[in-house]
Parts: sequence; structure tokens; C-alpha cells
Amino acid sequence: MRWISRVVTVTIVLAVIGGGAALIYSRVPSSHIAKGFETYAFFRDASRIAIGSPVRIAGVRVGEVTRLAVRGELARVDVRLEGSVKLPIDSWITKRAESAFGDNYVEIIPGGDEGAATAQMLESGQPLTHVIEGTSTDALLRGIARAMPQVDLTLEQVHDGLASGRAWVGGVFGERIADIARWVDEDHLDRPMQAADRAMVRLEDGTTRAADRFATAEPDLIAALDRYDRRITSARESIADFKSGLGSAMANAREGMDRVDRPIDDFSAIMHAIEQGHGDDWKGTLGRLVNDPALADQLDDLAQSGADAAHGLVRLHSFIGLRAEYDVFTGNPRAYAIAEIRARNDKYYLVEFETGPLGGVPADQLSDYAGTAGQTRTTTIKEDPRYTFEFGKQFGRLGLRAGIKESTFGLGVDMLFLDARLRMSADLFGAFDRTPRLKVAGAVQVFRDVYILAGVDDALNSPKYLSITSGNTEVPQRFQTLRYGRDYFLGASIHFDDEDLGVLLRVYGAMLLGLLH
Repeated sequence: MRWISRVVTVTIVLAVIGGGAALIYSRVPSSHIAKGFETYAFFRDASRIAIGSPVRIAGVRVGEVTRLAVRGELARVDVRLEGSVKLPIDSWITKRAESAFGDNYVEIIPGGDEGAATAQMLESGQPLTHVIEGTSTDALLRGIARAMPQVDLTLEQVHDGLASGRAWVGGVFGERIADIARWVDEDHLDRPMQAADRAMVRLEDGTTRAADRFATAEPDLIAALDRYDRRITSARESIADFKSGLGSAMANAREGMDRVDRPIDDFSAIMHAIEQGHGDDWKGTLGRLVNDPALADQLDDLAQSGADAAHGLVRLHSFIGLRAEYDVFTGNPRAYAIAEIRARNDKYYLVEFETGPLGGVPADQLSDYAGTAGQTRTTTIKEDPRYTFEFGKQFGRLGLRAGIKESTFGLGVDMLFLDARLRMSADLFGAFDRTPRLKVAGAVQVFRDVYILAGVDDALNSPKYLSITSGNTEVPQRFQTLRYGRDYFLGASIHFDDEDLGVLLRVYGAMLLGLLH
């Protein structure tokens, strides 16, 4: 009967253990998901991921890995999620490690804006395209293994540097320190310090002597001030004497003027007698000149004719002259022959002939050559003078001009200041570039007909250089490259007006007639 009781006891114990195991199993959630949401992703490294590895979202297990396969150079990882899981289409997937040497699990990071109700959801069977490659322990260890030789090499170099530094400190640096100590011990530093101390002593002695001299110079300074005061008093007395003498001289001058009054009165009486026809003087030449009406009319007509002739000369006030300009940057001179003809007081004509390094007006020509896709532009500049012919009108100090300026159409304006001694002018006319050429100049009179001038030429265009093909002939250096655009100039001019031309004609005409006879 004893064995029967043992069998009953064992049976009861096994029943209790089986019931506890069943209770525990019923409490533990199942790790296998039979049906649900399926998706997949491609990894470059799927090491330590096994079939059945958990899939988690925010640390909560929501599925498992169901399949691993190789697709080319990538690993395809298929996962099955619970049917209640909803993933946006832009969600991320990555692998993470449970521990340093344990298996990995798959982590899904849902995408989409937080709280967005219209985000597009991933359907079952569609892949997760956003993959974050996690770092595995093996890859980390391989990276450390690859980096260790570099670390060893760096440490070796640091060791060599420290050894070299120690050798330098113990050798060269120590010798330099010893040399400095010997130099100091040999009194090389004491001598400059002693010289500086002696200089300070001399400076202190000098300041002391200067203070003593200032103290002893006070009586001399007071005596000098007294002398200056006496000289000022003497000057004031001299001024008073000069004032008194000036008053006496003015009184004497007044007496002299009173003595002149008598002859003036006598001369006035004579003129009155001539005017009235009294006495014998009215019958003479002077009396007839004053009292004859016909002669007076002839004199009046003659004076009117002279006035008309003088007025005509004023209306035709012209001048001719020469002007020279020097370009600052190119160093090229320009020469002008100018003439200004004024037909009336408010209208005038300006004529100029200019010769300089720019030559005549450029002539452009387009040519076609066989075998070329484009055209060739040839610009020819001849060494011809340029001419100016402009009509102008004067409005007080302002003068406006228009016409031909240096062989191109142009406009000009002139302003006169300081009774025409200062002249400001601006001209706008054709240039080598597309932008018009603006020339601004100012001229000031230094003598009667001589002016100096300065200004800027082609102010609107930046400086440029144009190479000139010289062919097989030698040309001067300044014609091998043409500089055009903005440049500054200095110059001078001389004018000969009507009066000057009359004097020149009389003088040189008389000399010419004398030579001919």
C-alpha cells in the first residue's frame, strides 16, 4: 500500500506543477503573430537579425521578423505586424542591439506630422523605403581595429617628438641658456644700465640748472619788458606827431586850392563872354566854333557816325587762338586752332581744327571670309585732323552750342564767371564706344589773353586699350596701342581779339610794307 500512496503523491505534485505552468503560459503573451500587417525593407547589413526577432515601436513589441533573404548586395528583411498598427508611408526602420553582444531587433519610427489626420498610410505588402543603417558591434570592432594602427603611429610620432624636445632642451636650449648666463656674468648688461643711469643723472642736473637759470633770469625779463614799454610809448608819440603834421599839410593844401580859385573864376568869365558873344573874342575861331549853328550840326553828325561805327565794332567781337592739351595717362598732346565769330551780342559761331593721336573718325567694315562662321570687323583710323563747326547763343553767363564737334554731331554748354576770366565748358559728342563722349573743362585767365585749363575727357567711358595691327612697317611706340575712354588733361590757350588783330595788322603790315619798299 506504500507504493500506492507514493504514486498518488507524485500524481498530485505533477498536477500542481502542470496547473501552475498552464497558468503562467496563459498569462504570457504569445510571441508568434499568425496574421496581421506585412511589410519589408532593404538593409546593407542585417547581421544579428534572426527570424522571430522582435519588431518594436517606441519600445513596445508590435511584430516579428518573418523572413530573411539576399537581393543583390542588400538584405531583405520581411516583418509581420499586428493588424491594429497603422504606419504613415514616410516611416523609418532601423535595427538596434539588445546588448553589446546580443541579438538585434528591428525598430520602426512612425513618420508624418504629429496629429496630422490626412497623412498617407502604408498598405500591407508595401516596403518601408526610409532605412537607417544601425551600427553593429562587429562593424564597430572592425572600425576600432582599422583605427588602432593609426593611433599607434600617432603615439609613436608623439613619443619621437617628445624625445626630440627633451634632447633639444637638454642640448641646444641648455647651451643657449648657459651662453646667456655667461653674457650676463661678463657685465654686458651692467654697462648699458650704468650708461642709462649716468644719462638720467645728466638729465636731472640739466633740469636743475634750467630751473636755476629761470630763477636768475627774472630781473632781466622785467628789464626787457620795461624796454618794450618805452618803445611802445615812443611809437605812440611818433604817431601823434605824424597826425599833427598831416593836419598842417592838409591846411596848407587848402590854402593852395584857395589861391587857384582866382584863375578859375577869370577863365569862367572868359568862357561866358565867348558863349554870349561879348567882346572881340566871339569873332575868332573859338567863338565861331561855339556859336555857329551849322558847324555844331556838322560836329553832331560826325559824332553820331563815329558812334554807329563803334557800335558795329562791338557787334562783331571775335577772336582767334591756339590751344594745346596734354593727356595725363597716355602722355599724348593735342593741338587746336580755334576761332569764335560773334555776329551779334547773343549769337556766335565756333570753328576748331584739332590734330592728335586719336586721328580721324574711325571707319568700320564687316568682311566675310571663306571657311569661317562669323564676320570680321575692321576699324580703320587715319591720321586726319578733326574739325568743329557749332552755332551758339548766349543767355547772360550761359552759352549753348550745337553742331559738328570733332567731326561728329555734338552739343555744348559754357558758363562764364568773374567777368569772363573763368570759363567752364562741357561737350557731349560721338566717341569710339557706344556711350557718348563727355568732355568737361575749366579755363582761368592768368594774363590778358592767356588761359590755363584742365579737365576730364570721355568721362562716361571706362579706360580701354585697343591693339593696332601695324603690318610690316615700323610705327612709333605710341601708335602700337590705342587707349580710349576716361582720361585727364592739362593745357593752355591764347586768344587774339579784334583789338589785338588790329595792332598785329598795323605793326606787321607796316613791317611788311617797309620790307617790300
